[in-house]
Amino acid sequence: MTLSALYCETILAHNRLPKNFGPLTSATHCGEGRNASCGDQVRMALQLSNRGVIEACRFEGESCAICTASASMLSQAAIGARRAKIVDLHTAMMAQMDSGIGADQALGELAVFAELQAHPARQRCALLPFDAMARALAGPITETVAGELQFRAADDDDIPAIVALVESAYRGAGSRQGWTTEADLLDGQRTDVASVAALIQTPDSQVLLALRDCQLLGCAQVEAHDGVGYFGMFAVSPGQQGGGIGDQILRRAEQIAKDRYQAAVMTMTVISVRQELIAYYQRRGYRPSGQRKAFPYGDERFGVPKRGDLEFMVLVKSLPTTPSVTD
Repeated sequence: MTLSALYCETILAHNRLPKNFGPLTSATHCGEGRNASCGDQVRMALQLSNRGVIEACRFEGESCAICTASASMLSQAAIGARRAKIVDLHTAMMAQMDSGIGADQALGELAVFAELQAHPARQRCALLPFDAMARALAGPITETVAGELQFRAADDDDIPAIVALVESAYRGAGSRQGWTTEADLLDGQRTDVASVAALIQTPDSQVLLALRDCQLLGCAQVEAHDGVGYFGMFAVSPGQQGGGIGDQILRRAEQIAKDRYQAAVMTMTVISVRQELIAYYQRRGYRPSGQRKAFPYGDERFGVPKRGDLEFMVLVKSLPTTPSVTD
């Protein structure tokens, strides 16, 4: 059988019945890769032992046949391996696609991707699971709270998912599944790629992500300057609202503002007619500061208003001297 025929057969087999596909509830490490050019999205979840051995590896996502097959083969190769082996596989994978030589026995089934030397546009598809694996191995899921909710700081690779989450929580018919919707007040966008990227890059700022089994469920931005923290871009997936995720995000953000940025108070802005949301924050210790801010009418980056009386109310809360979340 020629290498070309083997390539086709192997790719199709792993695409039809991928190995290790599905969630890994015991994951200690998790990483995601996205290919905007073709829409591939893959998440690699790992369970590492205390000695650094990958004891379990599973993947999820929506991807083309090449990406799915690569993730399937990589997940098989990763089980029982250490970080150094994954790095070596990644290096060998790139080298074989560059040279077209697929005889590297260390790659096992992954050697079939040597065929992509003739198809450079598809190489990114095969390498995406390796990118996700590298992100997973960069650090463990460090913060875990009740209900298996994990927290981490966002980076640039998370921007598309954050934008989609925020839009789903506040705009359009789908947002009406949850109670945070602004669909009766505003049309247009709630945020965009440039806005989220700017928040991630802001000094003394963090975009906080809440995940369960590597699935993004909520987010918020927290920053602080001169002892004053700010809580914004708060969103929870509409189908997950009412389950306590928002409370956990808020408490974690308060702790970050206090412990990392030495903030003594936390502030936020809420559209003043949103009495239900204001009451939610008041039950959690926030009080009106007496300050109001004008709504940016005419700037469609913040939405298209459906009424003319919108303005922001500033809420404030003194942060406790003891941590608001215990590990």
